[in-house]
Amino acid sequence: MAAMRAARLYGARDLRLMEVPVPELGPHDVLCRVLRCGICGTDHAIYSGESSFVAKGLIRYPMTLGHEWSGTVAEVGSGVRRLQPGDRVVGDTGVSCGLCEQCLVGRYDLCAAGQAVGTINAWDGAYAEYLMMPERHLFALPEAVTFDQGAMVEPAATALHAVRQAEVGVGHTVLVTGTGPIGIMAAVLARICGAAAVLIAGRRPAKLELARALGADATINTTETTLAEAVPRALGSRKLDRVVEASGSADLLLQSLGVVRPTGTVATVAFYEGQMMQLDPDQIVLRAITLRGVGGSLGMYRPVLDLMAVGRFDPTPLITNRYPFDQVLQALSDMERDAATRIKLMLEMPGA
Repeated sequence: MAAMRAARLYGARDLRLMEVPVPELGPHDVLCRVLRCGICGTDHAIYSGESSFVAKGLIRYPMTLGHEWSGTVAEVGSGVRRLQPGDRVVGDTGVSCGLCEQCLVGRYDLCAAGQAVGTINAWDGAYAEYLMMPERHLFALPEAVTFDQGAMVEPAATALHAVRQAEVGVGHTVLVTGTGPIGIMAAVLARICGAAAVLIAGRRPAKLELARALGADATINTTETTLAEAVPRALGSRKLDRVVEASGSADLLLQSLGVVRPTGTVATVAFYEGQMMQLDPDQIVLRAITLRGVGGSLGMYRPVLDLMAVGRFDPTPLITNRYPFDQVLQALSDMERDAATRIKLMLEMPGA
């Protein structure tokens, strides 16, 4: 049986670069050669053992991390019809059964038998030379979309899903909290969706500066001011219509509920790793605020790919660090040290 290199996680901070068998294909499976793989904050939290997924027993060891990837088709199963070897592809973040009621109505993200790629109940992910995926969970890369861009389709699709769930529309004023990849991309995508003004809040000056360069109208340093002080100062007489909360800060989520206008919407696309005892449900009720949780990127891959293909959206300025695959441990270590400046870390696979 052919072998490949993979970074397998056996427990907290126990990541082993090793040889494992290349996955065997079923009739409708596709073997993908991974060329790029982004490192996500969720990857690091699982690696370090700090993720609530670990505490809740949702991570099963050993497993292979990595869900932000791009590559080429190496081999196809006998029943594959849409893809062929050499095609450039990206993959969904989950693998569903394809047969249950939720799958059949298009909500495969709610499949009870589903496995998340590289995270919960993991379908082995892309910290490896090869990745096997069912054909139905793969998307062809348009010719104009690079492998770097392809590896960022997943977080971009998650950001777009959050913007859409926040119901951002033409003329809206929007606040994005958080300056990680999803937060900054949400700010850019909110503008594409028609927002008249986009504010972004975070703690890191360098990241706020980049968000401003990519199109945010105003930045808010949350170490220096509160949202209640800064939002009216930035908007003047206008009210705040929509919030995308991408920071994972319970305090910023609570502040967001206080600054959005009555009947406004707050969409949260972050993990908080704990419970919030300070939440005041009465303000949500009395001010008719919609609070919406956003998980995943259902249906957003194709719109993101289309925006990339026509040059409307390019997330690659967010790539701040690159590593060859055999330096994956160094990359995870650097995530802990370079929080002030690093945004997206990218693994480049052998032969990429």
